[in-house]
Amino acid sequence: MTEDLKLTVVELNKLLETDYNLITFDSLSPESLLQVLVDVFHAFGALDKLDVREADPEETNALVMEALRKVQYRPAEDIDDPGAFRRGMVRGEKRLIHPILWWMFEHRERVKKAAYLARFLIPLDLPPEALAMPELGSLWAQYQETMNGFKEAHRAYEQSVHEGTQTRELRNDISAIETEIENVKKRIERTQGRLDKVPQQELLLEAANALRIEKERQKELLQQIDEQRQDLSRASLVHDRLQKELHNAKLSVQGATPRNLMDGLIEETQVLEFMVQQKLPQELQQRQSEVQTLQEVIDEPSITRADLQELQQRIDELTRDIQRMVEGRMADHSTQSDTLGPFRQQAAMVARNKEAAAEQLDQTTKELREVERQLQDRQRQLQDTVGEVILRGEELKQFVSTLRAKSNVYKQQRAELAAVKAEVSDLTQTLEHLKSQDPSLSGALSQLAADEDGALPGGKEDSASRAESPTGGGARGMTELARLVDGLQRAVGAARERVTPLSQQLRPLRERVIELKDEMDSKKQTYDALIATLNAESATMQSKITETERAIHKLEQEWQELQLEHERSQLLLEKANEELSAATAAGSGERVSLKETLSQQILEQEASLKRLTEEKASLQASKTDRAQQLQMWTDLRKLFEVKIRCLNESKQRGPGGTLSVSRGGAETFTLQ
Repeated sequence: MTEDLKLTVVELNKLLETDYNLITFDSLSPESLLQVLVDVFHAFGALDKLDVREADPEETNALVMEALRKVQYRPAEDIDDPGAFRRGMVRGEKRLIHPILWWMFEHRERVKKAAYLARFLIPLDLPPEALAMPELGSLWAQYQETMNGFKEAHRAYEQSVHEGTQTRELRNDISAIETEIENVKKRIERTQGRLDKVPQQELLLEAANALRIEKERQKELLQQIDEQRQDLSRASLVHDRLQKELHNAKLSVQGATPRNLMDGLIEETQVLEFMVQQKLPQELQQRQSEVQTLQEVIDEPSITRADLQELQQRIDELTRDIQRMVEGRMADHSTQSDTLGPFRQQAAMVARNKEAAAEQLDQTTKELREVERQLQDRQRQLQDTVGEVILRGEELKQFVSTLRAKSNVYKQQRAELAAVKAEVSDLTQTLEHLKSQDPSLSGALSQLAADEDGALPGGKEDSASRAESPTGGGARGMTELARLVDGLQRAVGAARERVTPLSQQLRPLRERVIELKDEMDSKKQTYDALIATLNAESATMQSKITETERAIHKLEQEWQELQLEHERSQLLLEKANEELSAATAAGSGERVSLKETLSQQILEQEASLKRLTEEKASLQASKTDRAQQLQMWTDLRKLFEVKIRCLNESKQRGPGGTLSVSRGGAETFTLQ
């Protein structure tokens, strides 16, 4: 189910350009979910653009049902009530909309094609009265001809597309076959070239052909042997099962007597006679009455609201008449002495008990048949999957016990193998440690292994014999090596004696560690799954809490606004009551003082609004001039700032001036 929802969310984000995830999509409100469905229908061309919030629910439901009919959607088999399906679609239930979205995205091309064809092939719904008109009749005939022409054109288009696809596939197949032919020719040429170099080609080819034939025959024989073994195994299992069933049947009829069998047959016959003579005719009559009622409903014209009201009135009248007749009958029976009343009650009780027992028997029989059918289906599926006869009873127990014994042997051998591996690791580490302490030991051991293959490297007698052999200067080294190896062997034996009880104690601990590790892995998987589920539920609950808090905050704000409005209205009402009472006490001339006051305030506010509007318009009109004037004042301010800065700089430099010389040689100094 989660994978289907993931596919729906991914395809929905691609189609509608949204950013839903699993949590946000699953937490959509029914109205939003229905809007998503309508948008998807619109994207596929099965429905026009529609806003669910503004449209009428009945109209929306009718359009959605029409869209489902266009895309040829069939509800699930467990939905057998069309009315409940329509009501669920109006309410925007997830269990109905989610499968629809998944089905549409799973069959995208089929839905697009069905929506496209529905635009042209679903005929208009015209009443018979309209078709009786000559103009509409001719238009309807023309419409039917156009629809048939569209069908032929679309069929020809589909055929041409199919033929084009077949042509491309044939071309691809032909090119692939040609390529394969070229490759085969090249391989034949290479093989022929290699074969030409071999002498006696004909004999080799005949021998190879005979070998190939014999191998194929051997393969067929082995396959036949396996099949016969399997058939023999199945036959033996079936034979054993039938023997056990026969034995059980014999045991079941050992204590049976003709009287018991006759009583059972009589009881079964009575039950079947009751079912055939009383129960089944009643059910048949009930079904016939239901069929007749449904046929009358079908034959009736369309029912309007006035017809429904009339039927409801008739039902109410008949109900009152029935109630009145029942009350009168009860009054008559209460006044008369009825001696057969208790017997009638007992007979009615017995009849009700018989009907209840028959109903229970019928229900139990149906359940038994359903269970047997499911059992046969499961057995057939298991037979197809396993391919052998299913073990039952004692055979299954024997198989389980054998499997358990093999499992115990496997565990024991695995533990022994682990102990041997640990011992080998310890001995290897010891040998490496000894080699690091005495470097000459490694060379001596390698030399001994090269000289004597298969001999034990640490035997005491062999070492002595090798020490006695005249090898010149290497005799003493061999003696020392033999002594070293002898000591090493004794050390290894002592270490093995110390390690053996420890390894025996360690074996059950290792098995326990393995069991605990398996248990830890299983519990960790359960824990991870639980954590993921809790996180998803927590995120969903958090989003719901956030939405609820927002809704509460919004409602509080609305409540505060309504409270202020209520207080304002209350004050106005109190003021109006006070002025009304004052006007009543003073006379009828002052009754509208509050109205005049409010009217005066409204006029003042309107005048103020008009004045502000005019000021805004004048400001908008002079906006450009004021901006230009602001720029000019800004430039003037910058100019004065520059002059002030220059003046300050000249003051800091001190008095200065300009020296000018005229033609006559006069010099003039001008202060600045």
